[in-house]
Amino acid sequence: MMAFQAVQRQFLAHLRNPGQQPLPTGFDPQGVALYTDLLYNKFNDSLTTCFPVTQAILGEKAWQQLLKSFIARHRCLSPYYRQIPDEFIQYLQTEWVNHTGLPYLLELAHFEWVELILAITDAEPVVQYETAVNDWSACHPVFAPVLQLLHYAYPVQHINENYHATMPPEQATPILGFRDKEDAVQFIELNPATARLIEILHDTDDSYTVGEAIEQIAAELQHPEPSALFAFGVATLADLMQQGAILGAGKD
Repeated sequence: MMAFQAVQRQFLAHLRNPGQQPLPTGFDPQGVALYTDLLYNKFNDSLTTCFPVTQAILGEKAWQQLLKSFIARHRCLSPYYRQIPDEFIQYLQTEWVNHTGLPYLLELAHFEWVELILAITDAEPVVQYETAVNDWSACHPVFAPVLQLLHYAYPVQHINENYHATMPPEQATPILGFRDKEDAVQFIELNPATARLIEILHDTDDSYTVGEAIEQIAAELQHPEPSALFAFGVATLADLMQQGAILGAGKD
């Protein structure tokens, strides 16, 4: 049994890294090559679907090198095909060393991965909320059930084959990702004040009303005219509701 397990481990090591790990004796190289190609193609199909911009920017050769490195080095903890992109992101975040000359690549890949997560996340539907908001100050916004507030050093939402960010801008890029009522994934680029408002209202267990959240931001910014900040906050929330990130509002 121990000898069989040793051969099994050697065989699997060869499948993952045929260029470096020798094939155990007794196996047909041509037949095993079919399994090696099948493994690569299975991973490639999953990852190119989830990370099309990352693949396009890297180009075919660099993408193949990255994918083969992932297969050879990363120990996947999930056997499920759907979770291959999750494992790939974990590899990029914890094991991969970026020698591509593209400093934004990890953030770009994460941004593409978040789109998948938003698309497949299960959530309870919101069944009761007020869509006509006459006074935002005492309300708690009802956000889309599937929503993430993201912060990136690079403007990942603009990066593509024709636009590369060689240096991060002075100000980080906050992005709101959510799934709307039609189950379509949407992204909204935010300014820092709007991101902070959403952070307070969405991530604090509904303990803040809109008015209290804006007062908190005014204090943090030492804003000389809190009333002007309140008008900005109300207009912002109304716009987010128009775009589908907010479904309505409830009161205490």
